[in-house]
Order: sequence, then C-alpha cells, then structure tokens
Amino acid sequence: SRALGPREAERQPALPATFRASEATDLRRRLPKRRLAGEAACGGARRQAMFLLGQHEEEDLRSRQRCTDCPCCVGFLFLLGMFGVLYMEVVMEGNISKLYHGIDYTGQVCGVDEKVKAAPFLYWCMKTQVGGIPQLSMDHPICVGHCPGSGTALVPGSSSNMVYEPEPDCAAVAGAEGMTSYRTTLVFNRFCLPDPKAYPSVSEKLSSSRLADSELFMSESLSSISSAWPVLLGSFFVSVMLGYLYLVLLRHCAEPLIYMTMLLCVVGFAVLGVYLFANAGSLSVQVSASMNSDVELPKDFTENEETITKIAAGICFVLSFIAVCLGCCLHHSIAIGATCVEVACDTMFEMPSLLLLPVAKAFFKGILSMVLLIGFIELYSTSEITDGSDGTSPHFVHSQEQIMEILFYLLMSYWILAFVNALYQFIVAYAVAEYYYTPYDHDNEKDVGCCAIWDGVYFGLVYHAGSLALGSLLIATLMVIQKVVEYVQAKNQQAGDNKVVDCLLCCCLCCVHCCKEIVEFINKNAYIDIAVTSNGFCAAAKSALEMITALGGAMAILNGATFIFTIFGTILITLGSGWFTYIISSQGTFADQSSEFEVSNPMAPMTVACMIGMLVALSFMHIFDMTSDTLLYCYGYDVHNHKGAHTAPHALRELVKNCDIH
Repeated sequence: SRALGPREAERQPALPATFRASEATDLRRRLPKRRLAGEAACGGARRQAMFLLGQHEEEDLRSRQRCTDCPCCVGFLFLLGMFGVLYMEVVMEGNISKLYHGIDYTGQVCGVDEKVKAAPFLYWCMKTQVGGIPQLSMDHPICVGHCPGSGTALVPGSSSNMVYEPEPDCAAVAGAEGMTSYRTTLVFNRFCLPDPKAYPSVSEKLSSSRLADSELFMSESLSSISSAWPVLLGSFFVSVMLGYLYLVLLRHCAEPLIYMTMLLCVVGFAVLGVYLFANAGSLSVQVSASMNSDVELPKDFTENEETITKIAAGICFVLSFIAVCLGCCLHHSIAIGATCVEVACDTMFEMPSLLLLPVAKAFFKGILSMVLLIGFIELYSTSEITDGSDGTSPHFVHSQEQIMEILFYLLMSYWILAFVNALYQFIVAYAVAEYYYTPYDHDNEKDVGCCAIWDGVYFGLVYHAGSLALGSLLIATLMVIQKVVEYVQAKNQQAGDNKVVDCLLCCCLCCVHCCKEIVEFINKNAYIDIAVTSNGFCAAAKSALEMITALGGAMAILNGATFIFTIFGTILITLGSGWFTYIISSQGTFADQSSEFEVSNPMAPMTVACMIGMLVALSFMHIFDMTSDTLLYCYGYDVHNHKGAHTAPHALRELVKNCDIH
C-alpha cells in the first residue's frame, strides 16, 4: 500500500474514532475471497480500499443497490410474455404483401389471392373516351397481368394512336366499350396509372393522375437512395467520426468552440436566406436541372414557389438573428457552463466504454424498432378487406378484437422502446456516479476501472427493472394517447374537417405533448436518483423534484449550456453528413448514367444522410447531456446530505457556488 499524497489526504474524510487497525484486519479476513478477486478484476481495489479504510458503506454504489418495484417487474414480464405470443401469431398469420399490392373492386389482392395470382397489377378501366381522352371508372379497379402501353400492340384500325389491346375483364365493370385500353405507366411495379405525358388533361383533373406525377418523382428518388447505399453507409461512419471529434473539441475548448459554432450558424443561415431570396421563383428549375432527369417535379412542389421560397428565406434570417441573440444574452451561462461541459467530456473520455454506448444504442434500437414495425405491419395485414359492396373503395376493416390487439401492440411496442431508453439512461447514470464517487489519486485523477458499464447493465436489469418499467410505462401511455388523438384528428379531416373538433383535438395534442416532455425530464432525473440511492421509482421521482428545486439555478445554467452545445453539435453533424453524401453522389461513378450505382437525384440520398446524421448526433448529445446532469445531481445529493462532496470536480463546486445554491 502506498502513502496518500497531500492532496488526496485532504480529500479523505476523517476516520471514525472507533476504527482501529485490528478491525480492518478482521474485516479483511471476513470478506469472501471470491468477492475480493472480482472486485480487483473490475477496478474494485478502490472500493475495497475505501471499505478497509473505514469509509461509510454508503459511499460504495454497489453496496447500496437493492431490488425496487418488484411487482412492476413481474407485471412487465407477464405482459412481455403475452406480447411475445401475439407477435408469433401475427407473424404466422399476417401477409405484408396485402399492404403494398393493389386491391380490385371485389376485394381481391392483386398477385396475392388465388384467383388473381397471375395478375399482379392494378388497372382502372375506361368507361368511355372523349376526343381520345379516357374517362376512367375510378371505383372499380381490376387486376391485370400487364400494363397497357408497355409492350402491347395498338388496336388495329384504331383512329387513336393512344389505344391499345383490349382488357376483357373490364366488360364486367365498364361495359363492352370499357374493354378498350389506354396508355399507362407502371408505378412501384404494382399500379398501372394513366401516363401523365400522354394524357396531360387527365393528369390535371383526376387525382390518380396527379398521383402519377408524384409517384414518378418518388420512384426516381427511391431509386437514387437504393443506388447510393455505399455513400449512405459511409455517411453513417462520417457521422460517428464527427460525433467523436465534436466531443474531443468540447473537452479541450468548449467555450471557443461554441462561439465558433454559433458564428458559423449565423453566417450559414444568413447566406442560405440570401440565396433563397435571390432565387425565389426559379429554384425548382435549378433543382430539376441538378437531378439530370426528364421527370418534371409535381405541380404541388412548384405552385406558389416564389412565396414559399421567400418565407423560407425569412425563416433563415430569423434563425440567424436568434443565434446572434443567444450569443449575446447567454454569454454568462456559456462561460460558466463551458467548464462543467469540459468536466463532463473528461468523465466520458476517462471511461472509454462509455464512448461506445451511443453507437451501440443507435444500432440496437434501430434493429428493435424495425422488428417491432414489421410485427405491426403483419398485425395490420391480418384484417379483412371489404369487397366494395358498401359503396366505398375496398379497404381494410378491423374487428373490435383486432382494434384491441392493435392498441395493445402499440402500448407494448412503445413500452419496450421506452424501457430500452430508460435502461440506457440508468447505465450512463450509474457509470458516471461511479466515476463521481471515485476519490482522486495522488496524480489528481480518478481510476474507475473497466466494469462500470457492465455493473450498470447488471443492476439495471436485475435490481431496478421494475422501477425502469414503471417510468417507461408512463411515457408509453402518453405516446399511445398521442397517436390515438392524431388518428381521430385525421378521421375528422376526412369526414369534413370540423373546425371546432379540430381545435379541441389540437389542444389535446398540445397538452399530451407537454405532459410527455415533463414526464421525460422527471424520469431522467429519477433514474439518476435510483442509480445513486437505489430508491423505488416513486420515491426517486419525489427526490428528483426536490433536487431540481434545490439546484434550480445551477441546473438551469448547466442545462442551458448543454442545450446550446447539443443544438449546434446536432446541426454540425447533420449538415456534415448531408454535405458528404451530396458531394460524393454528384460525381464519379454515381453520376455515370451507365453505372448500376447511378444517382439521378442527389437530393434524395442527401436527405436520408441528414436523417442518419441527426440520429447519430442525438445519440452522442444525449449521453453528453446525461453525463453532465448526473455529475450535478450527485453533487447536489452530497450537499443535501452534508457529506462534504470530497470527490466532486472543482468546476461543479464553482457552478453551484456562483448560483448561491446550498
């Protein structure tokens, strides 16, 4: 054993008067050898030394942990088992192809049901034609084996060069004249829609033809996204590298970085606003030219273009002005919070395993979300399809039992995702609390060990699963209520858009969203309290509210600083990922029309890359925010319990001292 350095000796609390060397030897003999070995393997030598030196047992996080909210854990596991049974049933009984194949007027799914298995395309018959322009039977589509106009011959002797081989099945819905077909375009390899180039007037009058314009544009965009998959994969790694680079910069120069970032955002928004204002009215032409494509943008994208572009420019100018105001008005908060931000980054970099959590969370949650989404689609596809006898187009009809199953599936899906997020927050909180309570050594550093993350996973799943499930259930319930209100709002708009009902529903949505934000904030601090004190969820939430009140000023300053860093960090990583994708997909192999990786619309993969970059950025910013909040909460807990906060970083003490929080 080494002697304590002068600075470390000052941080150590006085030993109890009743503590003697003989007692330390006796306690060491009574400790199980297996426990000593395990503690040493995971950096537990520090905790063992603390125990033998006679420090209070509550200083050791591991010894505080106990099972909490066990009934909630049992209930969650029971419902999880029921959900698993339901998932297996819908996977075996569902048929996703029913959702993306066309449905004819009898309720048959084209290319899926036995009677129309050889006819995978949906086609609208022509009732008559006036001046060579078809008039369609929109309420009675049929399934066909091929789309007229793609590989079929013209009708012999026809006076119109736009009439093709007849479709005999149309006789049942449009009479003998309806058997004559017209030129169509195959969209999504499922629908035979009227060709907007051959029938421009039909494109103007019929919603299906306007859909054809939009679908062609969307089809080309989706094709560009699939062709640019190597670039999108690269954008993911670019986003990850930018996230780590941003954390490194925050660790060493937080305050200069935030002002530089704000300056870039001010200039960027201002330049973008000037560009949009100068090109108002001609932007769609430039976008079409940049796509290198003959497909025209839908008219929904080009109508009122000048007004929309000028509004967008005005928004950019407003954002630029807001960024200037933030820099001027929050100068004091940035200066104080920047030091605490650097401490939070130091904490993350001194525990390398903590830096892997954002990527692991994004990967795991992405796969889990995909699995749950597939299950929901399978469940939705188990519903029956009407045959159109009720006077409406064929559509899915859900029984009362299926509606209850859908609501249960939504609740459990949101609950599972919220539980994963709660577990993630607890893991970070436990690891950071472990770091906080580690004493400084003679080099003024903390040696946490390598198992803080795994300890957080173990205690979160084994000891506190019930508390985490209870907190996440509140979030899941509010999310289901939000989706139900949104569904009712959509139905109201379809039924005539009653303004009074729409106003009431909007108010309900605002209230639900506000409650969800408040609960999420309280839950985050409650999980920190559970990691530190091992309280149950309700007691932890109460303690969290008391701590938020006691540390109001310091928490406001720190949250304000982290919010600014989070916003600008997310913007930089998102724009960096999008810029990388646009540059790469606009040149070389991806711009070669003879290449299988040709990207005709670089804007489409750039949009997807921006979404990927934003998700990755939020994962990094979330762990950064959680780390800083945990450090402040631990210090507040020590001060509240008169424990001296010997292990607290100096920056936290200064923050609380400047805010006069006791």
